[in-house]
Amino acid sequence: MRKFFYSIAVMSLVGASSVAAQTRSDIEVLRQELRTDRQAVIAKNMKMTEAQATAFWPVYREYQAEMTKLGDRYIKLLEGYGKNYDAMKDPAAESLIKEFLDLKQAKVKLQSDYVGKFKKVIPATVVARYYQIENKIDAIINLELAAGIPLVK
Repeated sequence: MRKFFYSIAVMSLVGASSVAAQTRSDIEVLRQELRTDRQAVIAKNMKMTEAQATAFWPVYREYQAEMTKLGDRYIKLLEGYGKNYDAMKDPAAESLIKEFLDLKQAKVKLQSDYVGKFKKVIPATVVARYYQIENKIDAIINLELAAGIPLVK
């Protein structure tokens, strides 16, 4: 758990103005650590039977692979923000806003789509617990990211 929060703290250092300076491999290593830590937190808090866990984890991995694609888009968004930060003009700002909102919509759609897939393998109460855990983890990550990303000038 401590490693998870350490990873979150490090991720907060990857704010918009410094994303461009990070190497792609550094970001990928950090993202992999976050995925590993996320899975450990979920495993510890799900309280599933062995049969439920056996059915859950393949769907979880599929879901996380799709979420990783959205994360890739978010990294590109931050890179664009970092590149345009010092001389942000309206067209770049409009593009960033559109992509940010598109990403939020895509995430909600993905989450909605996977509720049914999860409910096929675990009870709805366990699905609800899973989404609560995911939401808490995401809230921590988003708080740390927000603290490291400067406001538009």
